[in-house]
Parts: sequence; structure tokens; C-alpha cells
Amino acid sequence: MRILVTIFLFLIFMNGIVYAHGECCLSRSLAEATISGVTIAPNFGLSLQYEYTNMMTIKDGSHKISHNSVLDNVAAEWPEMPEEAKSFSIPTRMIMQKYTLLGAYAATERLQFMATVPYVINDMNMRMVTRGAGSHHHHYKASLVPQMYFRTFASTASESDMRMDMKMDTVEGLGDMTLMGLYTLFTDKPTLPTKKFILGLGIKTPTGENDKKFASGDLVHAAMQPGTGSWDPLFLATYLHAFHPLVFQTTLLYHMTTEGDEGYEFGDKISFDLIARYEITNHVNPGLELNLFYAGQDTDHDDKYSRPDESLLDNTDNTGITSLSVSPSIQIKIPKTGGSIDLKFQKPIYQNARGIQQVVDWRAMASIVWAF
Repeated sequence: MRILVTIFLFLIFMNGIVYAHGECCLSRSLAEATISGVTIAPNFGLSLQYEYTNMMTIKDGSHKISHNSVLDNVAAEWPEMPEEAKSFSIPTRMIMQKYTLLGAYAATERLQFMATVPYVINDMNMRMVTRGAGSHHHHYKASLVPQMYFRTFASTASESDMRMDMKMDTVEGLGDMTLMGLYTLFTDKPTLPTKKFILGLGIKTPTGENDKKFASGDLVHAAMQPGTGSWDPLFLATYLHAFHPLVFQTTLLYHMTTEGDEGYEFGDKISFDLIARYEITNHVNPGLELNLFYAGQDTDHDDKYSRPDESLLDNTDNTGITSLSVSPSIQIKIPKTGGSIDLKFQKPIYQNARGIQQVVDWRAMASIVWAF
């Protein structure tokens, strides 16, 4: 049981280093650790998680806005005949994938330590509007591959405007590793407890690259970098109360962000999860979660990543969000072993973005947990 408790934190934190970049730092379910009936070895556990996040929708506050409407609104502010060529780009789809390996060690019955190692793969499609002859955007010449040319703007924009879809080169690499200690402050019994309260203290380390560049020499968007370049404290509290076969869980995580070595500081993150899981059989446990998440506004202290006149992504006015998601899940225990498989699908039901942002449409997760 101690091993699965620590494995739970892996699921919380590794939603994101890319997810530390925005809406995505959503906590995972402690129920996946604490209500398991799997036989657990007392010393060491491993977990491997895969996560796939799909982002297409753009929101202005809590309201959806189409990709072309965003471009229309920007181009409407340009002069009909600008002295210099104008261009502006927006994301049309982001696919963020992550593999995370966790190792957890139970030092005592109450104290556990863990380390997580993520590997992230980020892909993004974009749409650009340009006005003026020879206005192809220098930031994307070598880093984005034009796919198709679209019709000119509607009547609200200049006839000389052109739109094109592009694909950014895949950005991938080692993410930011996390180290954490967990202390069981209270439990009514050491195995299969009905009540348990845990406090956690950890640190997110700057092991992932945050200075990847386009071929032009410009930095890749901060939200697409594998790492953040910052040392960030993490604070966690979780409480479990079981009414077998029904188990309830609440989890609060605070991610205190700091300035990275390239001068970019992501907003602080707070996540609060309400979790329920029902033990249908000894080997199959469905669950349901409500995930509340808040992210503060980012700050680009040195303006290395900021190009607000040229890119929706490269504008810190368009950062920070509050969201509420629902997450059905199922845990399948492997008979006569210390292993289990966890599957989860997460769907936001409310999102209120600061400024104009591309938001998460859905997320799917799969993990395998093993105790030795």
C-alpha cells in the first residue's frame, strides 16, 4: 500500500511539465494507489504512464471563438497598406504526449520517497495570416512547413491578405524531473486503511531543455519547450475515507513556480480533486473524478519568448486559466501479482481562459504500476 501511495503522486505531477505550462497540471487520483487490493511489496515500486492530450478549441475567456475569427480580428487592426509586411499566427491543433517513469521507495511505514522522469513529445499545427508582398514570417521560414494556401480574407479584411496552414517541427526531449517525500500523518490501520491523511513536499527540477530554437535562431514557444528551467516547490495534502466497497478521496496540490534560467516564469498552479471509486470485484475498480484547476498568469521577465504582435502563443496576456474537468477511470488488477493497469479519460466541462487561448479538448491516460 505504501508503494501505491507514492505512485499516486507520480500521476499528479507528471501531468505536466508541458502541463506546468498551462491548463494541464491536473492532479491524478490517489484512489488509484490507496484503495488497491493488489499485494504490494514493502520496499520498491515502479510505474510507467502514457498521456495523450488533444487541444483544438480556442477560447476568449469562457467563450469559444473560431480560428479564422481570431485572425480576422487581428488583421482588422492593421493598416490597409502597411509600410512593412504584417503577419500573425495562431495554433490550430496541439498534440502533447508524455511518457513518465516513476520509482518509489518506502523508507518506513509512514515515510516514502519518489522520483519521476518524464519524456515529452509536442506537435503543433498553425495558421498564419499575412498582409503585404513578400510577408512570409521570418520566425517560421525554416521551422514550419507550409501545407496549403487558403482563400483570401472575408470582406472585413484586405484583399491582399493570405492565409496558410503550417506544421511546427516536433519538439521532444527529457522533461523536468520531480523529487518528493510523503509522510502519512494519520491512518487508522497500516494496510487497507479506511481513513488516511498524507502530506507531501517536493521539488520540480530543471532537467528538461527550455532553450530549443527554430532554425531561424528564435526560441520555440515557451509552452512547447520540454522543460521550464526553474526549480519549483510542490506541496500536497490528501485525505482518504473508505466506506467499502466505495472509497472517497480529496487531493490538494500547490505548485509554486519560479523564474527559469531563460527569464520565463509560468504562473503558480493549484489543483483540487474529488475522487470516488467503487470496488466491483477484487480485480476491477471503476472510478469518477472532478478535477478543479487554476493557473496564474505567466511572466516573461527578459522578453525572450514574447512576440505579441506576431503570435497568439507568444503573449503572456494570453496565459492563466481556471478549469473544471470530469474524469471516468477504471483500474484492472493483474491476478496473483503486484501489478495493475489504470485507464482514464479526462474531459473539461468548464474553462475560463485569461485572454485568448487554445485549451484542452480531451486527455487520455494509461499507466501500469508494479510493486516488487
